[in-house]
Amino acid sequence: MARIRKDVWNLTRDEGDWPKDLVAYERAVGLMRAADPPVGRPTNPLGWAYLAAIHGRAGVGGSADTSDPLWCTCQHGSWYFLPWHRMYLMAFELAVQDVLHDPDWSLPYWYAVNPDDAGTAVLPPAFRDRTVGNDLFTTRRSRRMNAGAPLPDLGASLLDALAAPVYSTPLGTSTFGGGERATPSFSGDETGLLEDTPHGAVHVLVGNDFDAAGNPVRLGWMGSFFTAALDPVFWLHHANLDRLWQAWLDADPAHVQPTGDDAWAAARWSFPRVGGGTVSWRVDEVLDLAALGYAYESTALPSALAPPVPPPVVRVGGPAPVTREVRMPAPLPPQTLGAAVDVAISTPEPVEVELEGVRGPDVASVDGGDIGADDTAPTQVHLRIEGITGTAAAPAYHVYVGVPPGDAPADHPELRAGTFSTFGVVEASRRTALHDGTGLTKVLDITAVRDLLVQQGRWDPGRLTVAFATVVPGPAVPGEPEPEAGRPADLRAAQVTVLAT
Repeated sequence: MARIRKDVWNLTRDEGDWPKDLVAYERAVGLMRAADPPVGRPTNPLGWAYLAAIHGRAGVGGSADTSDPLWCTCQHGSWYFLPWHRMYLMAFELAVQDVLHDPDWSLPYWYAVNPDDAGTAVLPPAFRDRTVGNDLFTTRRSRRMNAGAPLPDLGASLLDALAAPVYSTPLGTSTFGGGERATPSFSGDETGLLEDTPHGAVHVLVGNDFDAAGNPVRLGWMGSFFTAALDPVFWLHHANLDRLWQAWLDADPAHVQPTGDDAWAAARWSFPRVGGGTVSWRVDEVLDLAALGYAYESTALPSALAPPVPPPVVRVGGPAPVTREVRMPAPLPPQTLGAAVDVAISTPEPVEVELEGVRGPDVASVDGGDIGADDTAPTQVHLRIEGITGTAAAPAYHVYVGVPPGDAPADHPELRAGTFSTFGVVEASRRTALHDGTGLTKVLDITAVRDLLVQQGRWDPGRLTVAFATVVPGPAVPGEPEPEAGRPADLRAAQVTVLAT
């Protein structure tokens, strides 16, 4: 039978602040930390610091430490993100089982951004317990989160990700799983929607402290590629991301993986093996959870995305149905409608993108549900924010399009096109052996907002206004002092491009 990875908040509500799975996990963390040398570089492949270094470890001058061939091999910013982290979780879970001498132990998951249950946005109590010797607690984490404050509401951004129709595409348009790359990369350029939110946003909000304006004040483990896996909650967060990937796959038979592309399916990574040596997996070897021996307590979609129940099909006589292969037409390259260069993101000033005379669909075609019936109108429109760089950033930014002049973007939630996190932007802004320093790229599907603006008679075929609004952690926790003013965020984008497909 498959082992079940369970919801940590369900366990906590059922068994109290210290459910047995977390008692065992805390003991394992302590034993694995004890396997690390007291000083110097990690040497035990099953020790806590060594396993964390596989995800990332800082070297000289802030570059990635690749002095061990297994270190800094994590995949971000591409279609490899989800399968690599699935393998990483598998190797880690085996290491925990070994140190506990319990092959049935399974890693719980933390459903931190749950549109149906705001209560799970709080760090589980076991991770906040300041009892001396608790290896699940660390001061290298957001003080707000350690004090029991909730994450800001990011449910709409998770719904955006889970509603994405495709895993990946070479077209540079919005995807669930990330941009295609011919070769793996420690820090790729184009994140998928799930990697952005909840993945990156939770990383930064759990790891770092920010002032009331969203400027960084204090940096913790979860906020950086190089230290994130040192925090025990990292593993529960990534178990949830793995679960959400499976939920997306289960939601629609059309959500096929790009297994036909050898660059994705044949990619392979190695991890420490219990007993010595390494174990390696190919991407196409980790796509079937049943074959891997584990399952999740639930892979149900949020209620807002629950598919309708189809009516029963009654057949009375007649010939058997005929099945035939359906070949989807190859997607056409996107058309660039306009672009703005050298854009300041960390300012309240909106960005104006000049469009090349391309208008939206007729109102009649929008109302009739036949978007794109007008040959002059693109079916889908995407906002591509390219080359995001900076040395200090807010946790995340909501992106709005078409906000009326003088209005605050937050007053128009219907015009929010999406959200992007800033996890990894500092690493991607440095030129190193693993990255060219050109930053990150975020792509958002703005078709629905375009259609709404058309219906309201406010779509401008020659100009698009784009505004960035900081996602702030929230007010201070009672009993906790307000944080001092942080370092001003300085995020910029090399280019903001509007694409049509």
